[in-house]
Amino acid sequence: MKTILLITFLSLHFSCLAQNDRLRDPNNTNWIQTFNTIGLDKKWSLHVEYQWRRTAGFKHWQQSLFRIGVNHKINEQVTLHAGYGWIETFPYGDFPIASAGTFPEHRVYEQVSFRQPINKWIFTHRFRIEQRWLGRVRPGTDREIEAFTFLHRFRYQFRAQLSLSPKWYAVAADEIFIGAGKNVGINIFDQNRVFLLAGFKINQRVSVEAGYFNQTLQQGRRINNKSIMQGNNGIVVSTFVQL
Repeated sequence: MKTILLITFLSLHFSCLAQNDRLRDPNNTNWIQTFNTIGLDKKWSLHVEYQWRRTAGFKHWQQSLFRIGVNHKINEQVTLHAGYGWIETFPYGDFPIASAGTFPEHRVYEQVSFRQPINKWIFTHRFRIEQRWLGRVRPGTDREIEAFTFLHRFRYQFRAQLSLSPKWYAVAADEIFIGAGKNVGINIFDQNRVFLLAGFKINQRVSVEAGYFNQTLQQGRRINNKSIMQGNNGIVVSTFVQL
């Protein structure tokens, strides 16, 4: 079943990239992120996360993302997670997603992660389902929201982590996003993200990862009957804290 899903996702991805009826919008984007886990007992923990996403170096906003949730550890390999996210998306690029102005998004999500340690490697498979309410800005106003559009989204992330020493490790990861629901329009393939990172364990509770990422993102609207494909790339720096 996993193989079928992966083949389907990759087929959609490369089919989407192969099309010529699109407008290209490359952007330099840089993300600073913090992921914090607050332990409650051996099985349960809380999750608090913030992502500060900027464009043109760090000059302008791309997105602000705050997320909270709860984790339940089934065993050493399987963890369940559910939570809520508050996101604001800002106008950026030649063909902004937020073409009418900055808009909010409410997001509820459910997730299961599978962790597979093999020798010096740790492989992680993360499956996430999102219910999204995207604000629609009333034309001619400053952030006045006239309605919310509801969408589903499915995400699969594969992450490979290689231990280099007791402190250092390397990471390669890929995540694909698939839109669903009656309002999805042309945006079935939503986006794909690739990460190449170096990680450092400061101690048993704190680690830092930094490196390069590439985001291929398809917008849900067209201009002159052409779809819009963003190619965003830059640096990402993340901290992981266990409390």
